[in-house]
Amino acid sequence: MTIYIMYLRLFSTLFIIALVSLNTQLFSQKKAKVKILHANSFNQRADLGPKVKLLIGQVKLQHGNTIMHCDSAYIHELNDKKVIEAYHHIHIIQNDSIHLYGDFLTYDSSDGIARVRDNVKIEKQDITVLTEYLDYDRVQNFGYYFNGGEVFSGQNKLISDLGYYYPDLSQVHFKDSVVVHNPKYTIFSDTLKYHTITEVASILGPTFINSDNNLIYSEDGFYDTMNDKASLYKGDMQSYVQGKENLLKGDTIYYDRRNGLGEAYSNFELHDTTNNMIIAGDFGYYNELTQHALSTKRAQLMQIYQEDTLYLHADTLRAIPLPEEESQLIKAYYNVKFFRKDMQGRCDSMVYDLRDSTNTFYHTPVIWAQGNQMTAHTIKLFSRNNALYKAELNNSAFIVAPEDSIHYNQIKGRNMIGYIRNNELYKIDVDGNGQTIYYPKDNNIVIGVNRAESSSLSIRLSNRQITGINLKSDPNGNLNPPYLLPSEDVKLQGFIWLEKIRPKNRWDIFKHTEMPKMEELNKAYDDYQYGDSEDE
Repeated sequence: MTIYIMYLRLFSTLFIIALVSLNTQLFSQKKAKVKILHANSFNQRADLGPKVKLLIGQVKLQHGNTIMHCDSAYIHELNDKKVIEAYHHIHIIQNDSIHLYGDFLTYDSSDGIARVRDNVKIEKQDITVLTEYLDYDRVQNFGYYFNGGEVFSGQNKLISDLGYYYPDLSQVHFKDSVVVHNPKYTIFSDTLKYHTITEVASILGPTFINSDNNLIYSEDGFYDTMNDKASLYKGDMQSYVQGKENLLKGDTIYYDRRNGLGEAYSNFELHDTTNNMIIAGDFGYYNELTQHALSTKRAQLMQIYQEDTLYLHADTLRAIPLPEEESQLIKAYYNVKFFRKDMQGRCDSMVYDLRDSTNTFYHTPVIWAQGNQMTAHTIKLFSRNNALYKAELNNSAFIVAPEDSIHYNQIKGRNMIGYIRNNELYKIDVDGNGQTIYYPKDNNIVIGVNRAESSSLSIRLSNRQITGINLKSDPNGNLNPPYLLPSEDVKLQGFIWLEKIRPKNRWDIFKHTEMPKMEELNKAYDDYQYGDSEDE
């Protein structure tokens, strides 16, 4: 309560001081007289009224701290005020610092407003204003034009329908059809505020900044025309920076034109229109000069295809340019998960090479595609015309495909190459320590379990079913009724089914799910050998 009373007293005191100051200013304005300092001739014009004076030749008048020059003037004395009509070579000097020029002036001493018309110009050290219609309030010390005007400041030329100039604040407020011409860009706006000393433009409405390199849009923010830096904030729409091949969006964008750097906070998006790709996150940056990009905090890569979109999440995403080849690499670091309707996966890190459209997944990756689960130390996917045509599984390769709720077709080996056609796996080549378990059917009924081993083998598939196996060296295989084999003999060493951690939709890529410990699995791969050794 004591603090509240203290603030109330302080506010009351400030209000009284402001009120007294305003009353004093108005009282002084009314009290000040219009003085005639010079005129070549002075005539009383009774034909125009009982108190009308005509001044001709090098007329000089004073009202308070304002000096007025003109070629000729009529002074009308009306009750407690004087109305001045001045003609030709109007020159008003306000506070020894502001110079106002024009061809015609009407001035009312009671309100202190100078209405200047035709060839109007305001000059101050840091600014020039040109217009045809301007009213200047010498008491409040501001002027405004209302039928179009131009403002010159530094390298900037600012145009608008309405403009308000506040010399004490070093500000000009522009409204309606605002255009700012700069040698490097042009600004189009509905509402803009400009500081004449710092040359910073405050964006207060829908605004476009157009240059040879990009187009900037914002509804709220600041543009430093002296240093070519912008701070852009979200209005009804997000701010964005549109380049020739990229679009940067965000709720908040800090843009440095000279260094080509844009940083975005909250809902960052970088659209690569050439490669139909979007990098997003809670924070990101893009350098349009080097073409480097980074995204963190819910980082997401979206690769847009004709019929589907791949959604990939990682702790950090980087776009690294390859300027000599006019291409780039996309690198995803840590806790990578991705979802597409026909393919899902997760791994520790990934590299997407746009030169040949290859994705390489590192550190115990798992990929689910067309009912198959693929694991290895490293998996590499090859695409052509936005369609997969080959998959390489290097070191400890394992493919699992459920036949039904209890039976799993399995392929295992040191390395594998899977060949894909029309989005279906039709051939698998296994190199080193090859093993398979699959369940042949007759009229959709499982008739046995087929185990085969070979140092290298080739498998043919159709409609996701194994149609043939070619055991190339040191073959060993048998077919048994499924009920004769114990459960441990129908699963290859290192078998693991990871369906529970598969992303089921695009939002699952952001869910944290622990990967099973893979050390034992990898050891099982590494310890097993069949036939030839790895060195052979």
